[in-house]
Amino acid sequence: MTPLHAAVDDTTVQDAREALRVRDKPRLLVARDTLLAAHHPLAPWVDYWYFQARLIETGPTEVDEFLARWPDSYVADRARNDWLLELGRRQDWRTFLRIQPAFRMNDDREVSCLGVLARFQTRAPMEGPGDWREQARQAWWGQKDADYGCDAMAQALLAARVLEPADVWRKLRLAIEADKPRAVQQSAKLLGDVISQAVSRVLTQPQAYLMPTARLASLSSSAGDEHKHTPGASMSASPKGGKHKDKGSKAGKRKGRAARPDPTPVPLALPADAVSAMNLLAYIRWTGMDPLAAATAIDDGAQRARWRWNAEESAWAWSQLGRATAWKLMPEAPAYFERALADRALAAGTGEMRLTGSRVAASWSAETLAWMARAGLRAASAGQPERWQLVEQAVDAMAPDQQQDGTWLYWKAKALQGRAKSGASSPLVADGLRQQARDLMQRVANPMTFYGQLAAEELHGVPARAPARPAALSEGELADARAIPGIDRALRMLELGWRTEALKEWNFTLSYAKPGGLSDRELMAVAEEACRRELWDRCINSSERTRQEFNLEQRYPMPFKQDVLKAAGEVGLDPAYMYGLIRQESRFITVAKSAVGASGLMQVMPGTAAWTARKLSIEYHPGLLMDRMTNLRLGAGYLKLVLDDFQGAQGLAAAAYNAGPSRPRRWRDGPRIDAAAWAENIPFNETRDYVKKVLANATVYGHLISGKSLSVRNRLGATVGPRAPNAPPSEDDLP
Repeated sequence: MTPLHAAVDDTTVQDAREALRVRDKPRLLVARDTLLAAHHPLAPWVDYWYFQARLIETGPTEVDEFLARWPDSYVADRARNDWLLELGRRQDWRTFLRIQPAFRMNDDREVSCLGVLARFQTRAPMEGPGDWREQARQAWWGQKDADYGCDAMAQALLAARVLEPADVWRKLRLAIEADKPRAVQQSAKLLGDVISQAVSRVLTQPQAYLMPTARLASLSSSAGDEHKHTPGASMSASPKGGKHKDKGSKAGKRKGRAARPDPTPVPLALPADAVSAMNLLAYIRWTGMDPLAAATAIDDGAQRARWRWNAEESAWAWSQLGRATAWKLMPEAPAYFERALADRALAAGTGEMRLTGSRVAASWSAETLAWMARAGLRAASAGQPERWQLVEQAVDAMAPDQQQDGTWLYWKAKALQGRAKSGASSPLVADGLRQQARDLMQRVANPMTFYGQLAAEELHGVPARAPARPAALSEGELADARAIPGIDRALRMLELGWRTEALKEWNFTLSYAKPGGLSDRELMAVAEEACRRELWDRCINSSERTRQEFNLEQRYPMPFKQDVLKAAGEVGLDPAYMYGLIRQESRFITVAKSAVGASGLMQVMPGTAAWTARKLSIEYHPGLLMDRMTNLRLGAGYLKLVLDDFQGAQGLAAAAYNAGPSRPRRWRDGPRIDAAAWAENIPFNETRDYVKKVLANATVYGHLISGKSLSVRNRLGATVGPRAPNAPPSEDDLP
C-alpha cells in the first residue's frame, strides 16, 4: 500500500456513494479524483458512478479513456452496455459498431436489436448466421418487454421491407402468449392505428371480440380456485404471496376471472387480411384467461369457420389451448396438442407455413413446446404409452439450446425407451431406440443434478458414484485467488455491505474477466477463499462453475452443523433433507430476507413461524425470527409437519414448503404417475425448479453426512397420486 493509498480510507468511497445517491456531481467528481490519485481498489466503481452521471453529455474520447483505465473489469463492460444504448439513441452507428464487439456479457437484448439496426444502416457485413431478416426477427422476438432499441430496429427494417407484416403478427402472438402487454401495444402500432386499437380491445376483452355476447354466459367457466388462471405471467412466475401461503400472484388473480363481456361491437373495420390473425390473437389471450370456455368454443366447427383461420393459425390456436390445459394438469391437453400437430402438418403440406418465411417462423415458443412435452410424459407415465410420441415430437421441435438441456435429453431418452417397449417396432429397431436412449442418458448422467442422478441410476441400475476429490489447493493458489482484482474488489464491497455491487463484480470475474473464464483450479481457489470467510453463497456459486473437477464439500457446505443436526433431531427430520432445503432457500445467509418477508436460513414467514411455535410449543416472539437457532427450530418443525401431512413424500413436501400445502394437494389429483413426471409437471416454474434442486441437494448431503448412495429415486419415490383412502385426513390449518 502506498502512503497516499494509506491516507485515503474507505470513508471517501462511502462519501462518493452518498454523492451518487443525492446526485451531487461536483462532490462525486472530487471523491473520484481523490480515489484515482490514491489508486484505491474501489476507484473503478466511483469512476463508473461519475461516468453514469454524465453519460448523456459525454463523448467518444472520454468513454474510450474510461474503458482503457479499467480493462477486464465489470464496470468497463457495464459502461459499454450503457454507452451502446446511448449511441443507439444518438444514432451514432459507426461508433456503436466499434464498441459492440468488446461487450463481453452481451446480455442486453436491446443492444442486440440496435446492433442489427447499426449494421443495416451502415451496410456493414453481417455477423452470425442468417440473413438480415432472420437476425432481426431473432433479436426482436427474444425481446423481454417494450424498449426503444428493438422498436427502432423493427420500424426501420419494416419500412425497408426487410421485415414483413407477417413478422409483426408473429411478434404479437409471442408477446400475448408471454403476457407482455407493453410489448404487445408497442408492436401493434407498427401495423397502423386500426390494428393497434383492435389489439387493445383484444387485450382486455378477448371473449367479447371473438364471441356473440348471447353465448358467453353458457361458455363461461365455473372453476373458482387457483387453477382457473393459467398461462402468461403465472406460468413463469413464482407462487407469489410468500412462502407457505396459498395465494396466487396478482397477475394470476387478474387473469383468473373471465373478463366481463362488453356488449358493444368492435367499432373497427379491419382489413380483410387481418381478420383471422386478429382472431388468433384474441384466442391466445382467451386461453390464458379461461381455457375451459375457450375449449368449448373451439370445438364448435361453425365458430372456427367464422374465425377464418388457415391451418397454420388453427395449429397455433390448438397449441395454446394445449399449453393452457397442460398447465392446469387437465387430461385433455395431449389431445389438443395432437390436434395442433395435425393442423401444422396440413399447413406444411399446403405451403401455408411458408407464408411466415420459414419453418422457424411457424414454430411455437419454447414454453409451449415444454408444456407439450410435459403433457405427453404425464399421460404416458399414467398408462398411455402412445403419448411418448408427443414427448419426442415436442423435443424434436425445440431450438437446439433447449433440446440440449438435461431435462429434455432425459425425457427424450424416456420417450425412446417407451417406444422401444411398445412392441410396435421390430426387434432391430427397438434395439436402436434403446441405444439412442442410453446415449442420451450418458450425456445427462451427473451425480449433482436431479436429472443427472436419475439418468445415472437408469443407465447402470445403481446410483451414481461420487466424483473423485480433487487435489488440495496450495497456499499459492489461494493467494492468487485473493489477488484477482475483481475478487479483491468484491470482497471489499462485501465488507462495506454493498452486496448488490459485490455480487455483480464477483460473477463477472468468474466468467468474463479473462477469455473462457477462470479455470477449474482458479474457481475452486476462489470458492475456498469464500468458504474460509463464511461467504457461503459465493463459495457455492464459484464451486458450481467447475467443469472437470468437483469438490463436493465446497459445493455442498455444512455450516452451523451442530445447530442443524440438533434442530432436525428434535423433530425427527432427516438432516440431509433439511440441509438440501436450506441450501436452496438461503444459501446459508443467516440474514436473508425475501421481498414478501420470509426470513433467515429457512426463509420462514412470520405467520408460519407463529403458527408453528404454537403447534410445537416453541418459545417465540417476532424478534426471534432472525435468531439462528430459533429460525432452524421453526423451519425444521414446520417442514416435518408438512412432510408428515404428505405421508413422507419429500417432493410433495418441498413443493408445499415453497408454494403452500393446498397447491400440491391439488397437483397430486388425477391418475397415479411417475414421480419425476409429476415433479416436471408442477405448474409454477419456481416451485418446479425448487423441488428438483432440493431433492438433488438432499441426495448429495445424505452421501456427505452418512455415506448414503446418490439415489434421488429413494427420496423422490416411484409414483405420485391421490391421497390414499386410508391415510389420515389432511391438516387443514397447515399454513
